[in-house]
Amino acid sequence: MVLGIILLSTMLMGILFPRKEIAINITTQQIGPLFYFDPNTIDSMTAIRLGIPVRQVMTLMRYRNKGGRFYRKEDIAKLYGLKKELVEKLIPYVAIKKINTTYRKMPNYDYQKLGNRKGPIKEGGNKNIDEWTIDINLADEKQWAAKTKLSPAIIQNIFRYKNYIGGFTNLNQMKKVYGFTEADYYLLKPHLQLGKMNKHKPNASTMSFENWKALGLFQDREIVQILRIRKEKGGHIGWKELVILFDLTEKQAEMLQATIQISE
Repeated sequence: MVLGIILLSTMLMGILFPRKEIAINITTQQIGPLFYFDPNTIDSMTAIRLGIPVRQVMTLMRYRNKGGRFYRKEDIAKLYGLKKELVEKLIPYVAIKKINTTYRKMPNYDYQKLGNRKGPIKEGGNKNIDEWTIDINLADEKQWAAKTKLSPAIIQNIFRYKNYIGGFTNLNQMKKVYGFTEADYYLLKPHLQLGKMNKHKPNASTMSFENWKALGLFQDREIVQILRIRKEKGGHIGWKELVILFDLTEKQAEMLQATIQISE
């Protein structure tokens, strides 16, 4: 009887005080104003602005690098991992340029000038958004910052590692740079170029302030101290002297010796 009373009471409570349904909102990646784009030529940064997740952007870049191509608007749905809701929003804005000359030529669009418009913006010139490149051996810090938007810390790590190995010999070496993620690598890879480094090592007896700073080993005040000591010694400064003076680690000492011409 007690058990029956408890069950009856529970049923009455459910009728008199119905439980409110908890609405679960699945958050999706917020996207800005949509614009026309060609999945065969769009660059990684613009793809992210469309709301495509980084993982799918990397998949897109790998697919194209292997020779893959989109022929119809609906082909964007074949991009593995792309949510159906986002596909439905993007398809109306897919503008694939036809290769066959019998088709009507698609107008050129500037995909970067997003503004607040929902439609395409015609491009005045012939500049393609994918044309920008950066030479990982020859570019300076300002070029890295302006083109890649990487943080100053990562850019400095790139220069330190480049100086340590004496220059990059293949693009995959970028993956070994501290703080430079695999996502960064695949997003930037289409824009990276590999120029030849000047193998002539600068001489410690004649190196300028800028040359010492480019090593990425010494602070400005330390470089001033190096130049003062070198001047006092008639243009000579030794490798062991710098190692002891600035308490360099074994790795830093090896890098210094491998990068410049300097006596013991």
